[in-house]
Amino acid sequence: MGSIITQRLPTLCARAIINSIRYQSTSTQSTRRNLTHASLNKGNETVAFPESVQVKHHQEHSLARLPLSSIVRSLVLGTFFTSPLLYRPGILVLGKVADSNSGLLNPDRNLLIRAIVKPLIYDHFCAGTNKAEIQRNVAKLKQIGFSGVILGYGKEYDPRKQKHGQNTKKMVEAEAEIEHWRKGNVETLQVLGEGDILAMKYTGAGKSVVQALLTGSKPPTQFNEALQEICRIAAAQGTRLFVDAEQDEFQATIDDWTVDLMRQYNRDGKALIYNTIQSYLKNSRSKLEHELSLAEKEGWTLGVKLVRGAYIGSDPRHKIHDTKAETDANYNGIVKDVLTGNILKHPTNRSSNIALFAAGHNPESVAKASDLVRTLSAQNALNTVPDFGQLQGMGDTLSCRLIQHAQRMRAGAKDSVSTPGVYKYSVWGSVQDCMQYLVRRAVENRGGTDRMKDGMNELWEELRRRMRNWAMGRRG
Repeated sequence: MGSIITQRLPTLCARAIINSIRYQSTSTQSTRRNLTHASLNKGNETVAFPESVQVKHHQEHSLARLPLSSIVRSLVLGTFFTSPLLYRPGILVLGKVADSNSGLLNPDRNLLIRAIVKPLIYDHFCAGTNKAEIQRNVAKLKQIGFSGVILGYGKEYDPRKQKHGQNTKKMVEAEAEIEHWRKGNVETLQVLGEGDILAMKYTGAGKSVVQALLTGSKPPTQFNEALQEICRIAAAQGTRLFVDAEQDEFQATIDDWTVDLMRQYNRDGKALIYNTIQSYLKNSRSKLEHELSLAEKEGWTLGVKLVRGAYIGSDPRHKIHDTKAETDANYNGIVKDVLTGNILKHPTNRSSNIALFAAGHNPESVAKASDLVRTLSAQNALNTVPDFGQLQGMGDTLSCRLIQHAQRMRAGAKDSVSTPGVYKYSVWGSVQDCMQYLVRRAVENRGGTDRMKDGMNELWEELRRRMRNWAMGRRG
């Protein structure tokens, strides 16, 4: 019974959505902002972008590369997560399912709940429960045109359960938590390949590591050994490592530990380790400049994953930019200065010891960055070729546009040219473990779920286009 429901659920959802298409507005132009002559003011400096920067509808139908099931789930879940009436009670229900110790609610034990949760929610946001599922889903992403996947282990330790000043439990338990974290990350590396990326959260290693992060101590010996093993495996197989940002109380120590790893492994002009910079923090630019100065002085490459920020509900408010416009200007200004090599304002030479991964779901920022890459590349003035990424299950409209832009750059280049990679961030693990991860992210980052509405008009239009084609007997 469960397998029948699982197989038919996307079809049933598709029928429901198709029946509602006639109620959707076909006009999307009124919601698109004209970004021509766009500029951002940062201090006394105007950060200008090329006139051709704009968010627009592409005649080439970039969303045509997506499978129907992905479009259907995006519309269903986008409606759910952006509805004031459905969001709060829905998150409460999903939280009960995620945290339940009862076999009646555990989606890994109750086949009926699994038949609903896995195809509709888990499969949309997560990579798989085992190696075969993960490899199959990664292969599908690469067939769409993605350069690879950013993958993290879904089961994690919740640092909010750690009270400040609390003594760690017995050494045996601490060792077991670190070993569980090590094993999960090593297993994740085993399903990744060259060009893919492993995402790590230090707090996932348990209470002893959390305590060291809180006190600014050196990493515990066992944890440091696990880190070294993970870095060696990743380097050998050509897989990069992202160290995720976490709550403010942990971040200074996370930065110190990660800079030490970059000193060791980011050599010969290549970045293996990337630290995360959250542009909603007022000190994000100064932190980036400090780390880049160290890299240039000491002869290693700084790896930067730039995001807006995920902990606005828990980080100290006075450390966060006062307005969204200030955060946007900071993010866009950092991207521009890294791409032009002007982040340190050198009078005679560009800052080249940096690799940039621009992660985000803001349509304007993505459009500006992508257009600037193409403009600078055509002028042979691009300081570093960035990569872009969005979360799996979100930002598909942006992702498909970025893939399309990269393909155009390759097609239009006279010689071989490096083009930006486009990635999807996902997690893997049991259904319940990943549900816990997803619920925690939704609670921590309510703005992230709100952004699911970005691109909804384009998704509706793509579904209508396919329906029209099918009605006329055409494919695609």
